[in-house]
Amino acid sequence: MQGRPKISAFVVAYNRAPILGTCLRALHFADELIVVDKSSTDDTVAVATRLATSVVTVPWTPTVEETRVHALSLCAHDWILFLDDDECLNPVATTFIQEQVRRPRADIYAFPLRHYIIGLHDEAAYYWPEHHVRLFRRGSVRFTGTVHGGIHPVSDRLMHIPVETGACIHHLSHPDVAGWIERTNRYTSRPDRAGPDQVNMGEAARDLAGFAHARIDHWMARTKTSTADGYPEAVAVLRAIYDMVDLLKGWEQARGLDGPALFARACARLDAEHAAYARRAWPQRVRDRWPRTLLGRIVRRLSRRVCRRRPG
Repeated sequence: MQGRPKISAFVVAYNRAPILGTCLRALHFADELIVVDKSSTDDTVAVATRLATSVVTVPWTPTVEETRVHALSLCAHDWILFLDDDECLNPVATTFIQEQVRRPRADIYAFPLRHYIIGLHDEAAYYWPEHHVRLFRRGSVRFTGTVHGGIHPVSDRLMHIPVETGACIHHLSHPDVAGWIERTNRYTSRPDRAGPDQVNMGEAARDLAGFAHARIDHWMARTKTSTADGYPEAVAVLRAIYDMVDLLKGWEQARGLDGPALFARACARLDAEHAAYARRAWPQRVRDRWPRTLLGRIVRRLSRRVCRRRPG
């Protein structure tokens, strides 16, 4: 450690106790390790307290981007290493990072991420290799709250770490299809997000089915091979579903559709229809029920008696 510039590492965490320990242990070489917890309800804080230099609790937010700005403000050193709570450095990456801060070849480093979707990683899938910035010199990166677009390089000295180095980050992101769909819904509901090209939104919305087919074709084209179990195809379709949901939410917003308000109108209309129907049906119901009522029976008996008393 002696002779190298100091490193601040931070992790934004929420309800990730089963994975967080591995994530933090791999960051043991950092000179400070900060966990910003978004009000977890599991053992995340307990795990973080055992392994981190400091733990800061903030209110829950649906995505990580806006919290990174606050986490960065807590860092004391000039080299910043940050991970999400479902990311873990491999051992080669820890050595690579320490060597680079001693003799930097760049200000910003983007690591290959080995995504685990539906619990598995497959190099034949569309997502490998995909690079994400996780190490930078202070001032060379700007964070914003934009979902999937919140990291903006300020320096042009950016290095995409070659896969051949062996350095990577294991991203244990989506354990199952349900988890993918939940995150898709949460992320695509954020107003500030990197979604479909807004310039082409109108054209895409006019051919929603064509857009869906095109996105499947796009992610399938990035898939290297097919396998007997169909895993690469399955994750390509999942990725296309994200794009489809994202576009449909933009289409919904552009049309000004407000589902709860429309439902309220539908309920008011149905209530009015039922009230009008009841008013029209009331006289008939009275006629139908009149003979069976007590008053109706009394009137019938009196009528019969009057009839019997009349002269023949």
